[in-house]
Amino acid sequence: MTNPNPNAGFKVLIVDDNEMNRDTLARRLRQQGFAIEMATNGLEALEMARQKDYDLVLLDIMMPEMDGFEVLQAMKADSSMRNIPVIMISALEEIESVMKCMELGAEDYLTKPFDPVLLKAAISRCLKKAPARTTTMQTSHKTTTLQTPQTTLQAAPSSNQPVAPAPETLSLEEVVGRLVGSGVLSRKGYMHLSKAIFNSIFNNRTLTEADYYQISRVFQQIHTGKIKIVD
Repeated sequence: MTNPNPNAGFKVLIVDDNEMNRDTLARRLRQQGFAIEMATNGLEALEMARQKDYDLVLLDIMMPEMDGFEVLQAMKADSSMRNIPVIMISALEEIESVMKCMELGAEDYLTKPFDPVLLKAAISRCLKKAPARTTTMQTSHKTTTLQTPQTTLQAAPSSNQPVAPAPETLSLEEVVGRLVGSGVLSRKGYMHLSKAIFNSIFNNRTLTEADYYQISRVFQQIHTGKIKIVD
């Protein structure tokens, strides 16, 4: 007897104003066994998320009228939606965008065109953090643990490096390593990083000893002047 599809029963909301992007992503995830629903804009996504129980939201950043940042912020401010894991998908490649998504509470960040393997891994990380599904599915995402050290963020290639065929993923340690190596952090990036850390501590997220070490490492480098804050 064959085992049931492990993704069966997981409901994913795809939010993107581009029809081709929505359909491509939906087709890929349906093939993996997910139940898919789609929203064409941010306002529609918020209305759907308030009315239904989603296990995951894949959210595009660049949308007219209400962009992905605004949608994510609205979700995290609403008690009925704030614990739904969100993966941001965008063509934006600035480190400030990654940090802003962390600040606002996104689970992960992938750049377009995304690598299917990295997308599958990001989704798997989100769903593995959820408790076992029971008949009370409404609470299945309420105790999700966010921002564990296994979470990876997709990093933008630097302007003086060739573009790799597949996007690169960085762990928290590697992100910190790049900041330390560059010796420069924009004031905007610093603000996003600081708020992300603040929100992690006060929104019941789990920070491990390894996380605290990396965070301490950044601020120590800033304090000693090895990382300079620039406008």
